[in-house]
Amino acid sequence: MAANKQCLFCDGELGEIVFKGVRDRLGVSKKEWNFRRCTQCGSAILDPMPTLEELLEAYPPIYHVDQVPQTNWLHRLQHELETRFFYEPIYRSSVRQVQRVTGLRTGRMLDVGGGTGHKSVFFQYAGFDVTVLDPDERALKVARERFGLKTICGLLEEVDLPENSFDLVGFWFVIEHLPEPQKTLKAAYRILKPNGWIVALVPIVDSWQARLFKTRWLSVREAPRHVGLPTVNGMRRLLEGCGFTFKGWESQNIWDIAGYFALSLIPQATTTVACTQPTVVRFFWRSVGILATLIGLPFSWLEALYGYPSAGVFFAQRME
Repeated sequence: MAANKQCLFCDGELGEIVFKGVRDRLGVSKKEWNFRRCTQCGSAILDPMPTLEELLEAYPPIYHVDQVPQTNWLHRLQHELETRFFYEPIYRSSVRQVQRVTGLRTGRMLDVGGGTGHKSVFFQYAGFDVTVLDPDERALKVARERFGLKTICGLLEEVDLPENSFDLVGFWFVIEHLPEPQKTLKAAYRILKPNGWIVALVPIVDSWQARLFKTRWLSVREAPRHVGLPTVNGMRRLLEGCGFTFKGWESQNIWDIAGYFALSLIPQATTTVACTQPTVVRFFWRSVGILATLIGLPFSWLEALYGYPSAGVFFAQRME
């Protein structure tokens, strides 16, 4: 591990430790991690930064909801209910949000870090020509075989994609995983058409949930997979520093941020944790997680209303 002296989002100097002794909520990494606050933009940066080997080893075999094995009728029923009544409405809301802000209805879209394609496919249903890019071939196999999506295995800054070839590049809960986000976003700028859009969903460290839960906050406990947690100012500076014209940001769907509330409160309800338990225990914790989501809904509505949601969607353009 190497000491990190600069902010990943604005290149500012790192100051005091803001989250100390953080333990991986999935239990993959056995180390304790610290985040330092940037003295310029206020973002929280993992320090020291994990090595590439540590980063790769921190991802469990089952990381996406669509990778969870459904070995009996109760598993399948639970997965179907959660997908139909929780995940799918959030994904459809995301598509409508992107269409409303960007004005795009069709076009070529690249979903960077799209994994199994569980969100990407709803953009395809809406009329976009979607390609999913991800370094995890296991996840991409699901995207191809279950959803019929085109896929590319690799990192955006390393794959050979033609310039000016996409109308929309999406990063949904990806940028916080990147040790060098500026390099990745500059690669996105290169492949976007003039007036093309970048959309990025990220956890926001100056949110009410981050202040409430502190080291128990879901996004903090994703260390070392999460290496940078931006503020709103940090995201704006990152996008503008990579050549984009910042167009604004909005809260993520409140059901999603209520889910953040629930998993911060009850980490045992996390899909990748609960799915390793016996069927009855798995069903119990997921059910408790649903109840906690409902409890957290009023808080999530208020933090979104007053502009301090735990996750935000950022919009920027490559102008002609």
